[in-house]
Amino acid sequence: MNILAIDTTTRLASVAVLNDNNIIEKSKANEVTHSEKLLPLIDETLKEANLTLKDIKLYACINGPGSFTGIRIGLATIKAFSMIDNNKTFSIESTKLIAYKAFKLYGAKEVTIASIIDARNDRVYYAVYKLTLDKDEKIKIETVIPIANDEIDVAIKSITSLTTSIIFAGDCIDKFNDKLTNDSPKLYNLYPSTTDLIHAYFDITNTDSYLFDTYTLDAIYARPTQAERMKNGNK
Repeated sequence: MNILAIDTTTRLASVAVLNDNNIIEKSKANEVTHSEKLLPLIDETLKEANLTLKDIKLYACINGPGSFTGIRIGLATIKAFSMIDNNKTFSIESTKLIAYKAFKLYGAKEVTIASIIDARNDRVYYAVYKLTLDKDEKIKIETVIPIANDEIDVAIKSITSLTTSIIFAGDCIDKFNDKLTNDSPKLYNLYPSTTDLIHAYFDITNTDSYLFDTYTLDAIYARPTQAERMKNGNK
C-alpha cells in the first residue's frame, strides 16, 4: 500500500511516503511558511519515491494538538486530496503518537505513558495512555486521561495522582526536567515523525477507528485559539 503521511503540528513541516516497504521522509522548518512549503514538499517527496498523487491509496496525518495554524493547513490539504480521490485518512493525536513512540523505545509489554507537548507560557498539552502488546504483537492504546491543556504544575499533579510509575514523554521533557523528577522509570524527550505515523498504522490495534474521510476528519486543538483567548480576556 502506498501511503502519504504529513505533519504540520510543529514548526517542522514533515512528509513521508511509503512505497514498496520503503519510506522516504523529508522535512522543512519554519512554521510561518507551512502554507507555502507543504505542497512543494509533498511533490518533492512523491517524485523521489517515483510516485504521483494518483498512486497513493491512503493518507495519514497528525491532527493535533499543536500549532493551530499548522493543524489547519495540514488538514485542509489532506481533506482536499481526499475529496478528489475518496481515499481514507489515518489520523491520530500527537499525544497518542508520542506514547506509541515511547512505548516502542521502552520495549515493555505493558506500560503507562504520560505524553506532554509544550504549549508555551509554562503550559502543556497532555494525556495519559496505557499501552499493551497483545498476543498478535499489536499495540493496544487505552486512554487513561484524555487530552487537556494546563499549566505544567497542574498537569503533573493530575498525572501523578494516578501513580508514580509513569513514563513521561514529549517535546518538552528537557525544558521541564526539574519539575518532572519523580519515581518514573524513564523520561523521553521526543516528538514523533511522519515515519512513526506510517509505522503506527501497521502496529496499533483498531486501525479502522482512526480512519476518516473528507467530512469526518477533524482537528484536535485542546485549547481555544489565541483570538478566542484574547476575546475572553485569557492568556
